Amino acid sequence: MDAPQQELYGGAITMSLPRKFENICNVREVPDHQEVFVNVDEDQSVIVEILELAAEASDEACATFHFQQLAEDNDAEDASVVQSVSILSNAELPTWPADAKIYLLLGQQRIAKFNERQRQQEAQVLHQVMVQQDARNLVQIMMVVFRLPRHETDIVVSYNVPLQISEASSSKQVAHEGNIQEAEVWFRNLIGSFQVREWGLFGADK
Repeated sequence: MDAPQQELYGGAITMSLPRKFENICNVREVPDHQEVFVNVDEDQSVIVEILELAAEASDEACATFHFQQLAEDNDAEDASVVQSVSILSNAELPTWPADAKIYLLLGQQRIAKFNERQRQQEAQVLHQVMVQQDARNLVQIMMVVFRLPRHETDIVVSYNVPLQISEASSSKQVAHEGNIQEAEVWFRNLIGSFQVREWGLFGADK
């Protein structure tokens, strides 16, 4: 991937990311376990999360589990579908430990922007009739989960690409509807560049 190296978590992790993706921490706070980058012109985002290993989810189900957690965060539980889950082998990602389990999930959710969700929730609390058009956009979500059992950690990397923009969404002013095939190729290249430089980030080996 012909893009500059982006340092994450103080340089403990790096990945190649085009300059059009800006670190959102420059404009608002994000939790310490997250790194969030946004391409404002195309309303795309790349999010990296370091999470405690979700013990309630089996290895095979961990990607679906984290996708469903994202749907809850996006208020999209009723408009969320998993399209496919596949395993990425160590041959494809040779820099990762042999015991790492790596899953690629493709899915879609209908998501309204945060401020638009807030307005809808406030109207519902006030029992107002929502007469405006649904502001939710159809978003392609590509997610990779690096499950690291030795470190009791799940690293979740997600890439969000708008596919259909609602006329009522504020994204209509900036977003370009994306192409799934091109986006998947781009995301696979991004994941190929994703490397842990300092394993001490996850604490001592168990």
